This record gives sequence, C-alpha cells and structure tokens, in this order.
Amino acid sequence: MGTITRAAVVGFGTMGRRIAHLLLRNGVAVRAFDVTGISATKDLRAQPAEFRVAESLQDCATGADIVIEATSEDLSVKQDVLGAISRATGALIASNTSTFRAGVLEGFVEQPERFVLTHFFNPADVVPLVEVIRAPSTAADTVQTVLDLLHRLGKRPVVAGDVEGFIANRLQAAVLREALSLVDQGLASPEDVDAVVRHGLGPRWSVAGPVGVADLGGLDVWQAVCAQVFPTLNNGSAPPASIVDHVRAGRLGAKSGTGFYDYAEGADRRALAAMEELFTHLQEPESQPERERDVETAG
Repeated sequence: MGTITRAAVVGFGTMGRRIAHLLLRNGVAVRAFDVTGISATKDLRAQPAEFRVAESLQDCATGADIVIEATSEDLSVKQDVLGAISRATGALIASNTSTFRAGVLEGFVEQPERFVLTHFFNPADVVPLVEVIRAPSTAADTVQTVLDLLHRLGKRPVVAGDVEGFIANRLQAAVLREALSLVDQGLASPEDVDAVVRHGLGPRWSVAGPVGVADLGGLDVWQAVCAQVFPTLNNGSAPPASIVDHVRAGRLGAKSGTGFYDYAEGADRRALAAMEELFTHLQEPESQPERERDVETAG
C-alpha cells in the first residue's frame, strides 16, 4: 500500500491531539477535524510536517493515506463518523477505540478490508504501546501498512485478537478486580496494594512482563503457585462494590477531586507529566526480532 505520508485525524480531544502531534513530529502531514472546532494549534503548526484544520470531515479525509478516528466512546457517534469517513475516501481507516470490538465497528465501514483498530494509550505521543486489532474482514496488507507506520513513529505495536478489552484492558481489569477484592475484604489498604505494584510487580514486569517473570521464576514454581492460589482468586463478573459505591456518591477519582484517594487541583496533570517523564526514560530502540514477530503475526 506504500508509505503513509498524509494522515487525517477525526476527533480532536486529548487522544486525537496527541496522535496528531506524534504524526507531525515524525514528518507525517496532518489534517484535523472535530465537530466542536479546534483551537490552540500553535504547538502543532510548529512541528516538522504540515498541519491544517479542515472545515469538514470530507475536506479532512480528502487526499489522506490513512484516517484515524478518535471520537468519543459512543457507538452511535462511531457509526456516523466511520460511515462518513468510508464514503469520503478510499484511504485506510483506523479507529482509536478502547471500548468497541473491531468486528462491530467494521460493520459501519464500506470496504472493511481497509479497516483496523489502533488503540493508543494516553499520552499517545509518549507511551510506546499501541494495540492493533484486526476485524474479520481486515486485509493482511492493511495491518502490515499500519504496523510499518507505527514503527516509523517509534511505537511498539502488538497485534491482538478481537476480544473485549483487547490485551491491556483485560490485564488491567484482572489485576484491579483482585486488588479491590483484597481491599474490600479488609486484607490490605489501597495504599499497600498500590505499593506492591509500584515497588515490586511494576518494575519487574517492566523488565520481563508477567510471562517472562514466570519463566525467570521457574515454571515448576509457578505451577505450584497457580494450583494453590487460583482457586482463591476473585472471579466476580460485576464491577467491584467499592467502585460502585464511589461512583454512586460522585467520587469519580482525580477528575472529581476524590475517589480511593483525595486529589489536589491539578493532580491528574502532574501524574500525567510524571508518566511522560518515566516513559521518555524507558524508551529504547526496538529489537529486530520483535519487529519480525510483528510481521509474522500480521500475515
């Protein structure tokens, strides 16, 4: 399909703006459109590639090699926008959804073989990981072209199967379910659970990942651990009671000022800045074997 040099970004909230910044920084020209309008673009116009705010979705998509949809996580919005994009252009179409399965969204796209999910993580221009999810109709060369672009952008893409939560959110949900089960049973405080991850599990996983840690610890050891611990793990299918109680009381976390913790004004921005600094230090050039595995998975 060739090298992507021109991209359109439809939906210009936090994720769309960050994705546009990433593309521009790496020499990909960007046109952007949002129904609510786009302001404060001085930082984007200062990047190496050309940035332009489009007056309509049609104008935004025209001439693009790829259109990245980053609208709100509302299925009716996705349906309208993806349908309009697919009628406006013959380009590749990528959705940044973190909620909806590829097999659902491809139904809104004409010529769905050119459609794929690209799940970036906030801040999208800093966090290396991008989950790439192919829909049932997605062509292999669509996946490969998107992988090539993501590698050019300095990302570490993984190709995931089309399942609820993809990879990352399934892992996060599993850990959070057990973490809050321990809290709700009075076996640990939120602070201590977070300390275990921040000062033990997190750094270990950042080096080897959970599967690699099992290898390093010995699979015979982990067989015994699993046999002993698995029967006692929480296997509930409903949101944890503590989360439900907080939500009912309007305690939504950092954005409302309180959740499991209390937050001073600007705490969420400071946490995001700390993540940016951490990922900036952690990023390393990707090894060739990792890229070869991606190619094999995409084919």
